Order: sequence, then structure tokens, then C-alpha cells
Amino acid sequence: MQNDWDKWQGALADPCKIGTGKLTIHPGEPWTGYFRVRRKGGDWEPVQFWQGADGDWYATRSGRPVDRDQIDDLFLWAVKQPISEEAFDRAKAGNGWADEPALPAAGIGHNSGAEAYEALRIEWLSEREQALAFLKKPIASKEEADKAAIWARRLKDIANRADTLHADEKAPVLVKARKIDSKWRELREEPDGLQKLLKRHQLAWLQEQDRIEKERVRAAAAEAERLRREAEGTLSKAKTPEREREAGEKLAAAKEAEREAEYRRPQAGRTGAKTSLRTRRVGRIVDHDTFLASIKDSQEIKDAADKACARLAKANVAVPGMEIIEERTVV
Repeated sequence: MQNDWDKWQGALADPCKIGTGKLTIHPGEPWTGYFRVRRKGGDWEPVQFWQGADGDWYATRSGRPVDRDQIDDLFLWAVKQPISEEAFDRAKAGNGWADEPALPAAGIGHNSGAEAYEALRIEWLSEREQALAFLKKPIASKEEADKAAIWARRLKDIANRADTLHADEKAPVLVKARKIDSKWRELREEPDGLQKLLKRHQLAWLQEQDRIEKERVRAAAAEAERLRREAEGTLSKAKTPEREREAGEKLAAAKEAEREAEYRRPQAGRTGAKTSLRTRRVGRIVDHDTFLASIKDSQEIKDAADKACARLAKANVAVPGMEIIEERTVV
């Protein structure tokens, strides 16, 4: 003969079987036992069902009697959440739930602005204090594992609400910033763009001046070399003071010619507004395989390879030189 408590006990032993086999749910046929319900954003409430001697069904929710015409709906809502008698008595006495962290001291409520920030921060600090204390010892039971999961979800909710409040507070500032950016965009960007065009416009002229200067340098260097050799020849043949002075003058002329042979970078403009040609180095890959083999040990390439490997593994695509490792993480 089936005990009135059998279905509740079976559901409590293995909640995954609720709705199947002997635990099939039939409207209008509650089970004797203890359960709990929770509205979205609310707290868990203990629920009890039993059949009286008169054959009618009775129920309580948070210790308060439930109207008979609401019992069926309450059972269909609660049946997937069976709880032990100990958990029922604990919750009914106002001592919370063993598998759920205690609620923080304060919540966000309907505050806004500075009040919303302070309320959420108080909530966060309360949750943090409890969670850090919880982390000091390993999880040893299903109830503690459930508590950790619920805590993680509550902390994620705090972060989500903080994101929303942050966005709300920042939105007017962003609107004002965009208006300021729009106002100044022309004066900040177009003059800069035009000055770059003017500099590029000078390129051909400066390149021609550079060519002329290099021609001058080559001619001056040749003249300086000629004068140096002539001076050395005069000096080697000098027999009198007059010839020695002549040789000295030629050496001085040769040194002056050498100074004239120094390259002078072509420029335009004046002090504070000068422009000139500048040489910059630009790399161009002519053999990708050889190039990659040459730089494969650089940290920059290793970091890029790690990112590419992570993307391929996420897409479950393995290529030569890598392997896909399955790691178990808590989500």
C-alpha cells in the first residue's frame, strides 16, 4: 500500500524523475509533502500540502493557509522544488535556507543616482564579506555547492545592475561629449588635413632641391679633393718660405672647399614653420615563409599565434602544429 508521503519522498530523493513514472503529475492531485516557491526577484517561501481526514486538501505558504481554490495551481508551481522537513521547519522559523546565502543587508530598491550607487555598494560589500568567508573552506555538500552557485549568480546580478546604473549616469555626459566633439570636429580635423596636403604639395619641389643639392655636394667634393691634392703637391715641392706660404693657402682653400661640400638639407618656411624631407623606413615582405621563419621566436609573433590558436580551438578546427584540449570550467 502506497504511503501518502511516497511521492514527495521519491521527488526529494531524485528531483529529475518528477513528472515521469510513479512521479507523474496530475492536475487536481497534490502530493503530501514539503516544497518551496519563489516569485521572480523574491525570496523562497516554504509550502506544505496534506490531505485532511475529511478527504480535502490543505496547504500553507510561508505559514499562512492557502485558499482551497488556489491549492492546485500552487502545487503545480511548487512540485518541482521538493524540500526536506528540516528545511521547511528552518525556513518557516525565519532562519533562511541552507543551500542559499543569506540576503545582503541592503538592496538597490528603487533608488537612483548617488543613492543607487551607495545602496548597491552596501549590497556588494555585504555579499563580498560573506562570500570571502565561504571561500576559506572547501565545499563538502550539495547544499554548499548550491549556495556557491547562487552566490555567483547574485554577484553577477550586482555587476549587471552596476553596468546599467553606470551607463545611465554616464549617458548624459556622453551626449554632451558628442555635442562638443561635433562642434569642434571641423576646426580640429580639417585644418590638420589641409596642412598635410600642403606638406605633400611640397614633395616634388623639395625632391628637386634635394637632387640639386646632391649635385652641388658632388661637385664641391670633387673640387675640394682637387685643391687638397694641388696643395699637397705644392707643399712637397716648396723650397722657399714664399712657396710654403702658397702651399698653406692652398691647404686652407681645400679645407674651406671640404666644408662647402657638406650636405645641406633643403628646407622651406622659417623658424617654427620649417619643412624638409625626412627619410623613413618602411618594410615590405618579399617572401612570407622566409620572413615568418625569421621572426617566429619574437614575443609579438608568439602572442599573435596564441590568439589564432585559441580562435581555431573555439571553432573546433585543428591545424598542424596545434592540439585542442578540452578543459572543464564552471559556468
